[in-house]
Amino acid sequence: MRRIESTTASLLAALVLAATGALADGCLLAPWEYEIYETEQIAYLDYDAETGREDLHLLPKFYGDTQDFAWIVPVPGLPELETSDPDIFRQLSLLTAPEYRHRDEGWGCDRYDELPGPAGDQDNGVDIIDEQLVGIYRTMIVGADDAAALTDSLSTWGFIHADNADEVSPMLAAYVDDGWYFVTLKVDSTAFDEAQYDWYWYGAMHPIRLGFDADAPVYPMRISALSADYDTSVTLFVNADRRLDFVGAETLYANAFDAREKRAVDTGFEKLAPLIATGDYLTKLRRIYAPEQMIADVYLVPAGSNAEFHQVYYSGLPMTTGLLLGVVGLLLWRRRS
Repeated sequence: MRRIESTTASLLAALVLAATGALADGCLLAPWEYEIYETEQIAYLDYDAETGREDLHLLPKFYGDTQDFAWIVPVPGLPELETSDPDIFRQLSLLTAPEYRHRDEGWGCDRYDELPGPAGDQDNGVDIIDEQLVGIYRTMIVGADDAAALTDSLSTWGFIHADNADEVSPMLAAYVDDGWYFVTLKVDSTAFDEAQYDWYWYGAMHPIRLGFDADAPVYPMRISALSADYDTSVTLFVNADRRLDFVGAETLYANAFDAREKRAVDTGFEKLAPLIATGDYLTKLRRIYAPEQMIADVYLVPAGSNAEFHQVYYSGLPMTTGLLLGVVGLLLWRRRS
């Protein structure tokens, strides 16, 4: 492994401003005496069971009192990094959105029903495997077999300091024990148009894609507890060969794409078209977490049923209710007459 002292001066200059907060899709680390919290996590997870390959697109949201922060994402396999497109998430939201209908049957109003959908060297215990600029992020891929050495390295690079070390170090050690890799990211101020981002109090970070080998579809969650808000919404769009689920999640959408639906995606959702194939099963899952509930990474497992469904919201009164009220009104009017 490359020794800490060999880290380039330019990388140190770029990273030393980063500091404490970290995300579930990793964790956000803010500088000393500053605070940053992750308010929402949105991810698109594509898992190929035949090859054991996962593509994870991450779009975290945060608020805080600093523009300088670091992002650490642990992954179980050596990752490839690319930029992702925010429009992927916009189109996923549109594609999986509930249907809105005027109620014309049944009882009750303003509720929703789930209906079936349509048919390196090892010299210091730390290895900097890769350094590159990915979109707006200055990134490193780091491997480690010594948790203490990793903590020392991240401290030297500005990711860990006295204000967060007691919380961060044990979490890193757990991932080192499991043999995971670490992706570190720091916004490069020269690589983005500041006018496009509201960084100061609330922001949506630019999404990034990580591709890696995994024995099962997984979303890194444990480390998120370090920077999660009290109630953090986690929304996963999961594309696999069947309907998937995870503990405590609410399923908001589930659909296996036939040829007709694939053509509709190709026509109306150009950013999603390359990501979804005929036969793919897309599931939208959501859960609200408190930090103390983020005790394990999220492993996606087959759902109890492979049935499709979409949410449908109804408005207005059912036709049967309207007719009944009309009859009752007529009878009361006749009695008074």
